[in-house]
Amino acid sequence: MIGADFEKIQFVLFGLNLVEPMAFITDLIMGTISLVLGIKVSKIQSNQAFYIYWKSFFYVFAIGAIAGGVGHTFFNYLGIPGKFLSWICGPLSIYLLEQAMISVHPKERKIDILKLISSLKLIVVFIIFGVILYNMTESSKPELPFLPIAINTIVGVTLSAGVLAIGYGKSISTKFRYIYLGVIVMLPTAFIYLLKINLHQWFDKNDLSHVLLTAGIIYFYIGIRKISDENIEFKAN
Repeated sequence: MIGADFEKIQFVLFGLNLVEPMAFITDLIMGTISLVLGIKVSKIQSNQAFYIYWKSFFYVFAIGAIAGGVGHTFFNYLGIPGKFLSWICGPLSIYLLEQAMISVHPKERKIDILKLISSLKLIVVFIIFGVILYNMTESSKPELPFLPIAINTIVGVTLSAGVLAIGYGKSISTKFRYIYLGVIVMLPTAFIYLLKINLHQWFDKNDLSHVLLTAGIIYFYIGIRKISDENIEFKAN
């Protein structure tokens, strides 16, 4: 089904009226994998900001993913507030990803500027998010507050893990290609979600997006691991 959503799957468990079981499962898998990747990055013997920010990215992403699964499945009880933690973790994780990629920019004078832009973008996203929530009515679409978060994710990931990684692949290490390959894997999620491309009621746009996002962060980790194996001392750190 394209352009519309299937009716949410309803099920009862332990006397609770729950919805979207697959969203919970795929979110839980994605969150668990991200948590494991964060632990693996934390074991890299380096104090460089690049690895510290990436470790934080995986941890925050994991919290957001698991919270997102809970928000989906317990929507009948938690409503829109049940999605808040996941929505807040989204921009924060992207901010950490941006900071990681900016921290190794070969031109140190640009680092402060890029970091400032990243910080201001985070503030603007949260302001827009807050304004939308404040003005929401009962008839508003529940996914409306997620729109600025989705746009921020597309822009942030594309410019930092995409454009910057391509540049670093030429100036620092070819292993950065794994990071921008992760972006290529992730990019279809934007179209899947915004165009509502649902393969099946039991595997809708959310589930397909979660699979691609999981594959993307695995590529990120592969790149980080291979970069660390080269023992590169980044000038900016």
